[in-house]
Amino acid sequence: MPALILCLLLLFSAIYSKTAEAVPTVSGGTGLLTQPSAQTLDAGNISFGLWYHQANGPSGSARTVPVAMTLGLGSFLEVYGAYPNLLFNDDDLKSGRGNIQLGFKARVFGKRADLFRIAIDLQGRRSVSDNPDLDGINSYQARIIASFKKERFGLHANMGYRFNDDPGTTAEFDDQLVAGFGLEFAPLTRLRVMAEMEFATEKIEGEGEEGEVTLGFRYFLSPHLTLHAAMGFGILDASPDWRTLLGFSTSQGVGTYLKPVPRIIQPADEKDDAEASASDAASTKKIRPLSPLLAGQVKPRKVGQVEKLEVPVEAKMEEIMLTKQESFHEQAPSAVKTHSLNPLTPMSVPGPSAVEDKPRKILKEEGEDSADPSIPAFVYRKFRLPELSFDFDQWTLSDEGKKALSEIVASLREDTRWFFLRIDGHTDDIGSDRYNMNLSLQRAISMGSYLVDREGIDADRIFVKGFGESRPVASNETEEGRSQNRRVEILVLVPRESWH
Repeated sequence: MPALILCLLLLFSAIYSKTAEAVPTVSGGTGLLTQPSAQTLDAGNISFGLWYHQANGPSGSARTVPVAMTLGLGSFLEVYGAYPNLLFNDDDLKSGRGNIQLGFKARVFGKRADLFRIAIDLQGRRSVSDNPDLDGINSYQARIIASFKKERFGLHANMGYRFNDDPGTTAEFDDQLVAGFGLEFAPLTRLRVMAEMEFATEKIEGEGEEGEVTLGFRYFLSPHLTLHAAMGFGILDASPDWRTLLGFSTSQGVGTYLKPVPRIIQPADEKDDAEASASDAASTKKIRPLSPLLAGQVKPRKVGQVEKLEVPVEAKMEEIMLTKQESFHEQAPSAVKTHSLNPLTPMSVPGPSAVEDKPRKILKEEGEDSADPSIPAFVYRKFRLPELSFDFDQWTLSDEGKKALSEIVASLREDTRWFFLRIDGHTDDIGSDRYNMNLSLQRAISMGSYLVDREGIDADRIFVKGFGESRPVASNETEEGRSQNRRVEILVLVPRESWH
C-alpha cells in the first residue's frame, strides 16, 4: 500500500507540477526534513509531500504515511497542514507522529533574499488514535525560528512551548519546552545533505524526555520533483530507538501572483494559418540571409510569436563593449566552421545606408596599438530565452530552444540594420561560482554553435559571454526566482559609430 501511494504521487508530480522544487517538512511547513526554517513559500504556490515513516522502539514498531501540504499566502506568510494517515491502530503512541497538524508561519524579520531571517510559527495539533481515551486530544505550539543561509550552507534553529490538554482518564500530560536545530549543505547542484536535532521536555511523568538526531538528504530529481530520505536515532528515553523517512514532494503555482512560464512556440489556429498564407502569397519581399553564401540555401520561414521572447529596450540606453576575448572564435574555436569566405559582410540593405552602416573594423588584431581593444555598441533588441531552452543542469539545446532560436533568426532576417549578436548565459545561485560560470558560458556557446551551423549566421558576428549567477533578475531564495534567473539572453547590438 505505501509503495502504491508513492508511485501515484510520483506520477502526479511528473504530470502536474509546473513551477518549483517543493521543500515541505514532514509536518508541512517549509524547512528541512523534520525541522522548519524561517523561509516561507511564496505567494500563489502550493506544495505537496508524501512520506513513508517507520519507527522502532521498546514498545514495538510503527508505520505511518504522513501527507503534508503548504500554501503560500503572501511574500512572508504560509499556512500548512499534515495528516499522519495511520496504517495500524494505536501507532501514534509508538511512532510519536500520530497528530493532525495545522499551522501558519510568518516571517517577521528579513526579506526573502536576506542571509538572516526570523519567523514565528503557531501550530495546532490533534491526536489520532484507535484508543478513545487518547483520540482527539489537542495541543498547541508556538515557536520562534531563526535561519542563516549563505550560498551552499544553512543554519536553522527554533525554540518554543507546547501546551498539552489532559486526556482526563489515563494520565496527565505536562506542557513541554521544545527546541530544534538543523544544518544543511549543498555539495552538488541537485543534492543537499542535512543534520537535525530535536528536543522536548517530559510529557508523561516517569517516561523521560524526548530527543532525536536525524541525518538525511534531499535530491532534486527534476526542477519539479524532490526526493527526501533520512535516518533518525533516539538519544533520550521517550523517543524511538530509530526511525526512517522516505518521501517525495512537489510544488506548483496556483495564483495570479506568479507569472507562468509561457510555451516558447504557440501553435497558430486555423484562422491565423489562413491569414498568414494569404499574406505570404501577396508578399514578394525576399528573406535576407545572415550569411551571403547561404542566400540561395535559406528558405523563407514564417515568423512565429517571437514577441513573447523579446524584451523591450530603449534606444541608446544600454551600451555594450565588445571585446575580442568574447568573440565566438575565441571562446569556441573548435565549434566554428567556415560558412563565409567574406567575414563581417553585412546583410543586403537597400540604399546607401548599407555601406554607411558597415563598421570600419570590428576588433583590432593583436599587436596593433590600442588602449581600448573593444567596440562600443548599443543594445538595439533583446531576446530572453527561459530555462526550457535547455535540459536541467545541461547545456544541450532542447527542441523548444532550437525552435525559439529559429523564430528569432527569422525575425532578424527581416531587420534592415547591420548588427552583431552577443549571447549571454545566466544561472541561479545553486552550485559553486566556478561551476555556474562555466555552465552559463557553455550554454551561450551551444546557442552560438546552433546559429552558425544550423541557421547560417556568420561566426564573426557572434560574441558569447557567461555571467554565472552574478546578474539575477529575481530572488534566488525561491524556485520561481531561480527559474527566472536560469536564462540566456541574445543581445542585438548596433555599433555606436553606425547608429542613426
